[in-house]
Amino acid sequence: MTSGPRDAGDEMPILDPPQRVSGMRVRAGWVLLGKPAGLSADAEDAWRQSGFQLSGDLRLIEANLDWQAKLAATGYQPAARNMRMASLASLWSRALSSTSDAASLYRRGAYQSALPLVRQAVELVAAQIALPAEYEEFKAWSHEAYGRHTATRSEDIGLGHFFAGEAIAQDEQLRLIYRGASDFARPNFGPTALFVAGEASHQRYPLVFADEAFHFGWAQLIGGWLLRIGVRQLHASLHVRGQFPADDALRASIVEHVREVEAHLDDGPRCQLEEVTDEDGRRRHLLVEFRRQPTDAAKRLLL
Repeated sequence: MTSGPRDAGDEMPILDPPQRVSGMRVRAGWVLLGKPAGLSADAEDAWRQSGFQLSGDLRLIEANLDWQAKLAATGYQPAARNMRMASLASLWSRALSSTSDAASLYRRGAYQSALPLVRQAVELVAAQIALPAEYEEFKAWSHEAYGRHTATRSEDIGLGHFFAGEAIAQDEQLRLIYRGASDFARPNFGPTALFVAGEASHQRYPLVFADEAFHFGWAQLIGGWLLRIGVRQLHASLHVRGQFPADDALRASIVEHVREVEAHLDDGPRCQLEEVTDEDGRRRHLLVEFRRQPTDAAKRLLL
């Protein structure tokens, strides 16, 4: 985590944020977006095949987001409606939107476009995990935010830089997803080749510009990542009961959902990313069970 500098001798506690939480609008539930209009033939086919081949993933992603919305809504209770709750809910809101948008993108074959949102969702969930112990950082920002900046004649909100790198590093699942999504989203040559020339070899490079065709491996990988991020989000939010005071019935339903997700992800082989160390001591990505169609032979790809 990083934020603005502090005076070394300043031990005075920072007062609570001056802002008042006037309310919080939360949907009664959550559903994934429907099929967009104007899809290309390949994207249309990817949407159709995703709905058939990956119906279990999509159903559980939608259910996960729905449970998240229901749990977040408990923060509206008067006893919980304060800036400590708002600081967490603000990050949570962005994480939920990133996850939902990523699901809609990968369902229509836009796999590489979904990856930056996956990475963002990990950062936002990790920030929620870290924030309770670093709440003084948020309070410091809140006191300086929304003032006037005379030189630019603007409202000075302030960046409030906050990155929970340690929380990512300490969580085995989030760390693996974050490293993979980051490296695959950047202009690295290996992942780029997989997205635009999936059948390339040492002899040829069959380029498909802006490919939107269905790919079972990418869809399984990203869908599994979104489910694991969602489970981690629910776990983190259930542990801040003072800010999100869910009743026992809601908590029990969420726990049952998490068990269903974990059983689904463990039910048979699926495309996933493993971290390996090669003979030179480098950490590398190993894609396993990677295939375009469920009936194709599975590949193991080292990046």
